[in-house]
Amino acid sequence: MPTSAASLKPSPSPSPPSPSAQPSSPEPPSDSGPAAPVGDGVVTAADAPLLAAARQEAGAAVPDDAAVIVINRGPSGTGELAWMPDERRYCLAVVREARTRTSCKPLPTSWARIGVRLVTTGGTTAARTVFFAVVDGGHGPYGYQATGGASPGPDMGPVHDATAAFASGRTLSLLTYERTVSVLTPGDRDICSADNAICFPALDAYPL
Repeated sequence: MPTSAASLKPSPSPSPPSPSAQPSSPEPPSDSGPAAPVGDGVVTAADAPLLAAARQEAGAAVPDDAAVIVINRGPSGTGELAWMPDERRYCLAVVREARTRTSCKPLPTSWARIGVRLVTTGGTTAARTVFFAVVDGGHGPYGYQATGGASPGPDMGPVHDATAAFASGRTLSLLTYERTVSVLTPGDRDICSADNAICFPALDAYPL
């Protein structure tokens, strides 16, 4: 998908899944229909600049507001939006200063960690890489796993998440977070759900 953001550079090649990860069974194609946002993921009037920036991008077929999921409302016209035509496909729009990078891809038919459908990169702005994850079920909010009460390091941006709901009743959690580097640093931690039912390494990105 084309991009209007010259400052958003291609991300480094992601690392393959951990050898210890357990593969899941492939899923058949889905006829679930589009996802709807839940709770804070619902578009509001304040999100108009984000939607306008995403819709200005050449070739980005952003759906009606009711099918757009707001994952992150950042400062100064920044944020991340997503939409899912069905349970097997997603589009992610990374908006930075009214410029947008949009990618639309199918989810993998198998995945490395139980409950974690996808961890990938959504682009790089300046020295920060935007990561995107799709996780089964709600289980939110998500954040860095607590270790002795210590706060995340300065290279670990906050974890943002929103819920995508399908007519079948199935839900997926959509997560975004930024990192200043794409390598593990001392004290690096997993990202976990509020109930610790699902955890994954923050940098465990892998190609589709």
